[in-house]
Amino acid sequence: MKNTKNNTPSFEQAMQWLLRLQDNPSQEQLKQWQQWRQSDPENSRVFNQCLALDAKLNNLPPQTVDNLLALLSTKEQQLRWPKRVALAASIAVAFVGISFYMQPSSEDIYSTAIGETSSFTLADGSEVMLDSNTSLSVHYDDHQRRVELHQGQAVFDVTKQLNRPFSVAVDEITVTVLGTRFNVNRVEDDAIISVEHGKVSVFDPTFGNILLLAEQGYYSYDDREVTLTNKPFALWQHGQIRFANTPLNHAIEQLNRYQVKQLQLGQAELARLTLSGTFQLDDIAITAQLLPKILPVEVVEKRNQWLIEPR
Repeated sequence: MKNTKNNTPSFEQAMQWLLRLQDNPSQEQLKQWQQWRQSDPENSRVFNQCLALDAKLNNLPPQTVDNLLALLSTKEQQLRWPKRVALAASIAVAFVGISFYMQPSSEDIYSTAIGETSSFTLADGSEVMLDSNTSLSVHYDDHQRRVELHQGQAVFDVTKQLNRPFSVAVDEITVTVLGTRFNVNRVEDDAIISVEHGKVSVFDPTFGNILLLAEQGYYSYDDREVTLTNKPFALWQHGQIRFANTPLNHAIEQLNRYQVKQLQLGQAELARLTLSGTFQLDDIAITAQLLPKILPVEVVEKRNQWLIEPR
């Protein structure tokens, strides 16, 4: 284990980054923070400890904070940091190696059936709205609030907690926020992300870090950033779905969330076709009838599916 003297700079840097991230960080600052964390495993470990300690100090009465600060050295009291952060930094440096008690993590699973939507409130007050045929799991502990989206899509209205970032994962793609409202749509192993207000940080291994602001979106399957101005947010909540040059196999996967009778590609090469337009979700049969008018295909209705074949 490293000694206290060698760990002091890491703790000081971690607390400085904690302050910067609490004050509307820019995309460049987020990139620098990620580089700092990845440059040394110790940096990431210490940053997580600072987050945990700051979370615990948030529960202390103001008078207790003042009393503890009075015990610190003059130099520590003169730091230009908020009282709780200064106190956290001083205690962290003084007690390197102490294992802080953490509440055990919890996991909850939420899902909807085909044709069903659902809304629920998480333990921190965040709201989640699930679309049809959607499944996700929620993991909460003292360090983080993490959601894994297994299938479907959901809108997240996140309660701001500076000491516990909220993230949504679609395989290796991660969306991280402190407090905002956004939609994440899983299509196969890719994600379509749209932000109504606030901002989110997206990490995609094939593209890197992206900062999305209000009325912006990102399509991971072709690394495309889009502007959502004048487009209704989370259109599925209004009974519609919109495609914009969407690969046909991705469009079909999304349409099939809303019906038991499924659309099916007859030949794999049809996946290369793209679909654009707005479609109603309450009658997919109409969409099946429209496809031959939009694309060079024919749709054959069978008992359990609509089979799409080349024309």
